[in-house]
Amino acid sequence: MKISQLLASILVLLLAGAGIKYSADQQSVMDVLIAAHGGGQQVDASSATGLRKLNQDLDAERGTVSSERAAAVKATEAARVEMRDSHAKRDDAQAKLDGHKASLDGVRAKVDAMAESVEQLRASFNEALSHIKAADALEVDASADFAAVMEAIKSVVEREEKRTEEINERLADWQAARTAATEKLAKEKVELNRLTAINDKFFTDYTKNDDEFPLLAVDSRWKFVVFNAGADSGLVPGDATPLLVKRGDVVVTPLRIVTISGGMVVAEFEPKNLQPGVRPELGDRVFRVKPLGN
Repeated sequence: MKISQLLASILVLLLAGAGIKYSADQQSVMDVLIAAHGGGQQVDASSATGLRKLNQDLDAERGTVSSERAAAVKATEAARVEMRDSHAKRDDAQAKLDGHKASLDGVRAKVDAMAESVEQLRASFNEALSHIKAADALEVDASADFAAVMEAIKSVVEREEKRTEEINERLADWQAARTAATEKLAKEKVELNRLTAINDKFFTDYTKNDDEFPLLAVDSRWKFVVFNAGADSGLVPGDATPLLVKRGDVVVTPLRIVTISGGMVVAEFEPKNLQPGVRPELGDRVFRVKPLGN
């Protein structure tokens, strides 16, 4: 056998011995741990110690705590239900109390109204009694009987009723006269407004009598002129507002309005009305023949 093979065999033997030693040490450690935490596999619950005993105690304590917690939750739920019922009963009692208070206030208001009515009746009774007792005011002897007093009261009432009727008749006459006067005044106001509008229009138109409009375009071939009279000139197409073209104080020709658009006026003229050798020209002025406001 070679030296190398012998060395290899010795090395294998040494490693095997070391493995066996390590296994034995590990088993010893496990035995010590098992002994420290409750012993071997044949240990019952009464002799358990260490971690196993602690786990058993914790399990028992956990069961107790779970049962106590369940009981507490159940008790809390019962208390919550009872508190909810109490709140509902309290709200119902409060509503009934508010209703009783409202009813009581209504009764008090009725009692106050009845008391006020009683006071008014008492005052009326006292007033009537004072009139009856004041026999001299009723032109009745103080020693007269009740029938005489009532007859005197009746005559006074009839006299006052007649007087009241006369007053109402005069009041009706006054009211009728007042109504008639009011209607007449309203009509006069309408008429005044109408005349005021006419007057305002007259003066507005009268201020336009001095308006003059320069010619902006002249077409002798088609016999028309164009000028700008503005949007509120009062001019209308046709023969209602005839115009004159002047050059200084000389009348050039009469005009007849054909169209008005946006203040621009187109008017025509007749050649037969022109002065000999005279034609409308730019710069000539346009005047009204019949001034507004006349």
